[in-house]
Amino acid sequence: MEKTCVEDELTLTVTRLNSESKRRKICKSLEKYKADSAGILRSVQDHLDMLETDIEKKSREVETKENKLQVLSLKLGKVQKQIKAAEIESGDKEKELNLLRNQIKSEENHIEKQTDALEAKKREIKAAEIEAGDKRKELDLLRNQIKSEETTLIELKKSVQNTQRELELKKKELRTTSSVFVKHEQQPVAAEAEQFSGDHLMRYEISSVNLGHLEVSNVLRAKRNPRGYVLNLVEGEIMDVHRKKESGLGELLLKNLVLFFEELAEIKKMGPVSTAAQGDTEETALLVTSVSNYKQGPKLFHSLGLKLKIPDYVIGLINNRHYIPAARLVSLFDLKDFSAQNLLMKAVIDLKRSALEKADNKDVGRLKAIVELAADYKLDIDISADLIAKLMFHKENPTPPELHCSVEAPSPSANGGSSGSRVGLQVPKRETKAFVNPSTNGRF
Repeated sequence: MEKTCVEDELTLTVTRLNSESKRRKICKSLEKYKADSAGILRSVQDHLDMLETDIEKKSREVETKENKLQVLSLKLGKVQKQIKAAEIESGDKEKELNLLRNQIKSEENHIEKQTDALEAKKREIKAAEIEAGDKRKELDLLRNQIKSEETTLIELKKSVQNTQRELELKKKELRTTSSVFVKHEQQPVAAEAEQFSGDHLMRYEISSVNLGHLEVSNVLRAKRNPRGYVLNLVEGEIMDVHRKKESGLGELLLKNLVLFFEELAEIKKMGPVSTAAQGDTEETALLVTSVSNYKQGPKLFHSLGLKLKIPDYVIGLINNRHYIPAARLVSLFDLKDFSAQNLLMKAVIDLKRSALEKADNKDVGRLKAIVELAADYKLDIDISADLIAKLMFHKENPTPPELHCSVEAPSPSANGGSSGSRVGLQVPKRETKAFVNPSTNGRF
């Protein structure tokens, strides 16, 4: 029994030892497993941390994408609204386009009609040109007739003027003879001096003799109306120049005339500028009319101190619709503030209106004055052939019109000269009246 107990104890001890060794092995295995598990857990934890970081990053990216998506959604809504508005506008534009197409079609139809009418007008114009060619031939024939008649009239006018001059000389001789026989009668001293000085001046040819201040002063002081006498003298010399068809006043003649005006200013105790201002409006206007046709006009007006008043005088003529004399003064004095070409075109318009009612010789004279003025100063004007033909072929008065009008000076009372003088001008008589400015505000 004891042996059995020992064996049992040995068995138990062996078993216990075996179990302890096994337990040690198991413990070692467990420790190793724990160490391996801890490493694995650390790796897993690190991986989980990394995944969590990635998830947070992805979530932030998702939020950013969502924000961008919202912005894009808003933009998309705006774009959709714009597309709808564009579609509506496109519909309106399409309607307008259809209307324009319809208008273009109607305009094309209208243009076709106008083209047909234009072709018809062209055919009419061709027929009118053929007729105008025939009229031109007739016009040339009529011009030749007018030239021949004008030559005859000029010769007749020369003979009449010569006769008038002879009559004036006879009248002066008769007055001189009469003054000798009636000395016993009471006569003003100034009248006697005027008769004597007038005869004394007849011995001078102021266009060929160089006069002195003393001679001119004596003549003017003996006159009752020296201003009227000087005006008549100027008119007479200009009439001679015009009758002889000379190009202008001679230098010696112009010098003598200026001398007369200077002495006249001395007599009136005024400067040259005030000489014309003291004169009668009619006399001053007549002086402007007479001298404005000659190239020495600006020089004479400068000597008289009148050149600065010419623009005001031109304005007065334009206001009274007297365009031809206004254009002549603008061209002669080269006034930059006015256009002679425009003034002549206005004169042509007035001439057309006048000729529409009834053409007469006065209109023919105005036409020739316009043409001559344009030719003298190389002005470009447009005159229709119909107007020329109508004025040249009118039958109201078949006789050729007098193309050179005259202006009568106011007759001086008790002047030793002639009772009046006439100056031929290259303007119609109707236009000549414009040289008297109706204003009384100091202009001439």
